[in-house]
Amino acid sequence: MEQSEDSAAFRGVAERLTLSIIKILENMPGVVDVRFAEREPAEKRSLLSWEQKNTCILPEDLRDFYLTTDGFTLTWSVKLDSECVPLGCMVIHSVATLCPLLQPVSLFSLPNAPSLADLDWEEDSTEKGQNLHPAPHFDSRSRIFELDSCGGNGKVWLPSRVKSGS
Repeated sequence: MEQSEDSAAFRGVAERLTLSIIKILENMPGVVDVRFAEREPAEKRSLLSWEQKNTCILPEDLRDFYLTTDGFTLTWSVKLDSECVPLGCMVIHSVATLCPLLQPVSLFSLPNAPSLADLDWEEDSTEKGQNLHPAPHFDSRSRIFELDSCGGNGKVWLPSRVKSGS
């Protein structure tokens, strides 16, 4: 009985972490082999050590996530004819593997191509005080870390504010 209680508790945490995508995938026709691999929670001292080493502060919601689990992998396949074909993969790597983007990156290799700094603009339509989280900046006010390389098909980046005095 304890095994099934642990399994149910794990299932509840997994559903909350993935915003119920597991349940959605399992109920989609043709989707098979939905797998969720969770890691143990990160230790608070490892988060503090990472912040010191990288001289920046993790956003509170990401910090809370890592204190719940130090990342996870969710994969699924589809059934085509009689064959299972891997289709999707959602990964959040452990905090230890967050690697900084060390040099300014141009999104394209063309002359006069946009850079990350070109993404930094202020929205006139957003009234001050309405936004719960400050807008990220793609300049010296923030550091950028790669969360995932998406199998070479793109990148997921985390902008994080620089600690004061750094």
